[in-house]
Formats: sequence, C-alpha cells, structure tokens
Amino acid sequence: MKNTLIGIHRGIDGDFSARWAAAAQNRGAEIRWLDLRGPEPLKQVAGCAGVMWHWFHYPHEVRWAALPILRVIEEHLGIPVFPDTATGWHYDDKIAQAYLLEALDVPQPKTWVFWKKNEALAWCGQAVYPVVAKLAVGAGSENVRLLRNAAQARRYVAACFSGSGIAIRPALPKGWGARWRARLRRAVARGARAVPYVLANRFPSMPDRTYWMPQKNYALFQEFLPGNEFDTRVTVIGARAFAFRRFNRPNDFRASGSGRIDHEPAAIDGRCVQAAFAAARKLRSQSMAFDFLFRGDRREPVVGEISYCYANWAVERCPGHWDADLNWHAGHLWPEEAHVEDFLARIRSRGTGQT
Repeated sequence: MKNTLIGIHRGIDGDFSARWAAAAQNRGAEIRWLDLRGPEPLKQVAGCAGVMWHWFHYPHEVRWAALPILRVIEEHLGIPVFPDTATGWHYDDKIAQAYLLEALDVPQPKTWVFWKKNEALAWCGQAVYPVVAKLAVGAGSENVRLLRNAAQARRYVAACFSGSGIAIRPALPKGWGARWRARLRRAVARGARAVPYVLANRFPSMPDRTYWMPQKNYALFQEFLPGNEFDTRVTVIGARAFAFRRFNRPNDFRASGSGRIDHEPAAIDGRCVQAAFAAARKLRSQSMAFDFLFRGDRREPVVGEISYCYANWAVERCPGHWDADLNWHAGHLWPEEAHVEDFLARIRSRGTGQT
C-alpha cells in the first residue's frame, strides 16, 4: 500500500487514532491528520484514499458531525470511510437497533417502542413484569433500569413524556479522570498554578456532562431475561470474532460496565460466535460488538444490543479469535490492527476493480 494516503481524524479518545496511524504506517501507507470538525472538512480529505474517524458518546461528535460528514465523504465524494454508513448509522441508538435487528431477523429480546403516551400507559397495564426500561442512548448500562410493576412503569412513562423528559449523563472515556489528574500533577512539576489543588487533594470539577439533550417523547422497553449472571460480548471485525464474558455487578442484573470480565475461550458458547458472524453479515458491518444474553429453557442466545464503538483494551486481552469457519487463532491483537488491515484491503480491491 505504498503511497496510499489515509486521512485520520484526531478524536476525543486518541488511542484508536494513534493505533490506526501506527498500523497504517507499518503497512506502508501515508497519514494525513484531519480535523473534520474544523473548517472545510471536505477539502481536508482531498487526495485521501480513505478516511477514518473514531468517535465517542457525544451528540456534537456523532450525530451532528461524524455521521453526516462521513456519509457525504463516502457516498458523494466516493472515498471509503471507517466506519462506513452500514456500520455506524445506528450507533448509540437502541431504537434504531431494535428496528434494524427485527428487519434482519436477528434474534433479540422482545422489544416495545412507544411514541404515544396513551399507548405506552395502556401497555403498562398488561405487561409481564419485571421489564427492562432503556433510553435510546448511553453505554456501560447507564440509562437502563428494571421496572418491577405497573406503577413503576407508569411513573417512568410519565417522565418520558413530560415536558422536561429524562436528563442523562453519558460516560467519559475510560480512564479519562486518571489521565486528567495526571496532567495536573505534571503541571505541578513544572510549577504551574495547579499546586493548591494537588496539595489540598482537591481538583477542579470534571467537565459538565449534562448538556446531552434530554430524552423525551418515546418509551423503550425490553423483556427481562432471568438467569443471566453475565452477558457474552462478541466483537466481529471482518472475518475475526473476539469474545469474552462480562459478569453482572453485585446484586444487579446489568453486566455492561461492570469491569468483571472473563476472557477464557473455553467458557464461550459457540452459538454466540456463530450468531455474531451471521448478524455481522446481515448488517454488512466492518466492525461490531454484539452483546448476547440467553433466553428460555433452551438458553437461546439473543442480541441485547450492538455497538460499533467498544473498549479496545478488552478486545486486545482476548487470547485469540475465531475465524468465520470457527477455527481458533491464538494470539493477542489490538482491534485497530484488524481495522486497518481490512480497510487497506478494501482500498486495494477498489484499485483492482474487485468488489
């Protein structure tokens, strides 16, 4: 891929962009650093053979910038992008994911989406409890709660359709707080004005995360699946599947964000790996994490959520991965390496006229 120019946006979470750049350069590609949220983003990508942008859970970063800009680059400038539209358009939108998985006949928990308050309240009176209530956005089990009876469900619906809606606080990137405090301490070493904070073991407040738009005028519910002490996350990147189990928080039904991860391959139900490959093919995704739970006496694996964005370190700690034929390949691999390998192969195939 000599002389291939890859444009990479410097995002909030710099791990991905830095690893992408190193992987691309190791394969002979050239890098152009982009600021696609800066002036004239389309002019910045002129001459690029491909464009990559890793984003985080902020509306100004995703819905109002990354998704429309990348789509224009992909569909109207004809430049391959990562993630492409098929991979990213439903990111951090559980409503879109529910409709999409239903359309593609991907097994998922029973899901109900209501756009009218009276219909949601009527459903509350005949639902089987407990049920799981979710907001469309959020990661790490944020904005997910268990409703145990109709009274709780009705109060939840009232909040969803109230004038103020439900305010949420999306998570900061993993390790952000520690990195932020480390920067302060380095500033102290240079004699900066952060000294009083550090000496008093006090720090300025973290950035305000309440600016996310309130969630209102919809209600989303999923059936509660008892007997699940963990979920199984399978991340499919091209023809590779990385899998691990995430155990629930103590005295909680939620696993995402617990940090209680088991990477033992022998503990993975192979049906989850098969189902993840099948779903990825239907989605036509470049990279996707699937969160599996088990339903019923037959312990049928179903997809609770999907996400283009995920913790890279959790994937790298997998001791190996499965290929599409379910053969095991031992060895740790950063997901960014796989992203770049597949992305450059795609660019190469365009140059040779292959599809």
